[in-house]
Amino acid sequence: MSHNNYMKKILIILLIFITISSYRLLSLKDKHTYQKGYIYGLTAPRGRILDRNGKILVNNIGVKSLVFNKLSISTKETMDIARNLNDIIILNLTSNKEAKRYCFYIENDTLINNRIGEEIKTKYKERRINKKEFNNYKYSLITDEEIESVNDNICALFNQMNNGYSYEDKIIKKNLTDDEYEKINAANLKGIRTDITWERFYPYGNTLREVFGSVSTYKQGIPKEYKDKYLKMGYNLSDRVGISNLEYIYDEYLKGEKAKYEINDNHLKLIEKEEMGKDIVLNIDIDLQKYTESVLEEEIKLAKKHPNSKYFDTSFVIISNPNDGSILTMAGRKLTNNGEFVDYSYENIFNSYVAGSIVKGATISVGYKYDLIPQKKILDGCVKLRTTKDKCSWKSLGYMDAKEALRMSSNYYQYLLAIKLTGKKYTRGMNIGATKEHFEIYRNILKDYGLGTLSGIDLMNEGTGYKGTSITDDQLLNMAIGQYDTYTPISLTSYINTIATSKRNKLSLLNMVLNKDGSVYSKNKNEVLSTPPINETDLNEIREGFRLVNYSGTGYGYVSNKVKSAGKTGTSESFIDTNNDGIVDLKTVSTTYGTYFPYDNPKISIVIVSPNIKYSNKNSEYKYPINRKVISKVSKEIIEKYL
Repeated sequence: MSHNNYMKKILIILLIFITISSYRLLSLKDKHTYQKGYIYGLTAPRGRILDRNGKILVNNIGVKSLVFNKLSISTKETMDIARNLNDIIILNLTSNKEAKRYCFYIENDTLINNRIGEEIKTKYKERRINKKEFNNYKYSLITDEEIESVNDNICALFNQMNNGYSYEDKIIKKNLTDDEYEKINAANLKGIRTDITWERFYPYGNTLREVFGSVSTYKQGIPKEYKDKYLKMGYNLSDRVGISNLEYIYDEYLKGEKAKYEINDNHLKLIEKEEMGKDIVLNIDIDLQKYTESVLEEEIKLAKKHPNSKYFDTSFVIISNPNDGSILTMAGRKLTNNGEFVDYSYENIFNSYVAGSIVKGATISVGYKYDLIPQKKILDGCVKLRTTKDKCSWKSLGYMDAKEALRMSSNYYQYLLAIKLTGKKYTRGMNIGATKEHFEIYRNILKDYGLGTLSGIDLMNEGTGYKGTSITDDQLLNMAIGQYDTYTPISLTSYINTIATSKRNKLSLLNMVLNKDGSVYSKNKNEVLSTPPINETDLNEIREGFRLVNYSGTGYGYVSNKVKSAGKTGTSESFIDTNNDGIVDLKTVSTTYGTYFPYDNPKISIVIVSPNIKYSNKNSEYKYPINRKVISKVSKEIIEKYL
């Protein structure tokens, strides 16, 4: 082999190595997207989030921004560009002394280098001092007067242009005025361009703000915890992406396409405009949402003026269509110590509470499934186990069957079913021998109705409530009346819907996704997660009990009599920590209520949860009827609007 051919092969191998190494370096480091002679814009407008009637819930607002990309621009050239920009924009940033020292050096390097003595130069050449030490000495030769002579704005611009990696875009200034925007474009400076960065805008303020979710900033790009998911979907590291709730879950539809620029001699030419992402339409009715929130705020304020409301500050309301699980309203309001309300809508899916008698439609199903329902009416009374005090209904309710037991919310009836489940017949002072299996029977049936399990709502971090771990006779009886495990408001919605329609639909905020021309790209599909564990005849018995609740029972007066409805009230006891010492020290009462209507053709369901509406007070037993007052107003609004 000739020497020339040998050298040619070596050169080819070196070129291949350099090319591969450069490509790998770019791939690993590049938070901005390059493709041949092209570069992509900073952001693209995301699709809007609309309510069911087309009202805009989340929109974009364009922010005019000054952007710099160093490309192959030298440090000296960068300073020249900063000097030119100084005639156009002011950053209102103050550069510290060391930053100004460096800026002076960049513009006067020859002057400063001439001040370096031969001894220092020799030490540096002989590697007796390192580069950092040499530079520090060099910069120390700049006087305070020279530092003070540096233009603060030019130096601030220069520093902004040199922050971060050399290959990435830097946003030098946002919210440019129209005049600044035009002058920057006219200046045609190397590496400089104007761009529109798109930020999210919320026309309804903080309403449902956490439910909508958040988008990463340009500096964040794709957060580390979401990197694998988004990169597999073809995203770039610099992309702004949804990082929570609806923005995250539906990012593939909402994300837009960035503008594309051609690189030519360090100047950029726009060749493709950005495109907005697809709009998503929610099932939410924002007018009903806002109305419900206003009613909640009004009633919470009124409740606080009444006795025993010291520890009450929060209520939740969920309105849905039980036929398909669509959520029309998901409201939660919390009154803070400073007298202002904060949005607690998102907490509907993970805050959980002891629900009380509202769940008796599910617990009585244990009796139906295992053939425990008495054939004759029984006389309401009290149960006394060996290890408990008398456990009674809230008052003496007389003779009753299953429907009457639901109508007047008998605890005694449910206690007897739980005892029969263990294979025993009740006698005063007995042990019933409750086992884990008995608790699991209840929990499995409750799950079929949506209690203690996920509703499937299209949000992050849904909770399933707390499941008690104590296996005792007393707690089995408590389980039977909804006084043991805790449930979220969203799971109570699943439960009421299942009673209403004989199927547990997956709950959903999303209705449809739209193309850019407004046509339907995709529509959310109804998904049935489970069905009640009893036959339709028995379920109709429960429904009739619920109808009686609203007609003449504990739920009378809740729903407008303009429509036939069914429902179930709930009252529960719990304990709170009043002084934040980690010890629960006060018994409180919480109230719940669920309803659906019209009774014979359900179109609407409503659930309300009001934790700690009352606390134990020997001077007063008063409990403000917030659930009845809220439901009365909201149901009237719904009947006028939807029925």
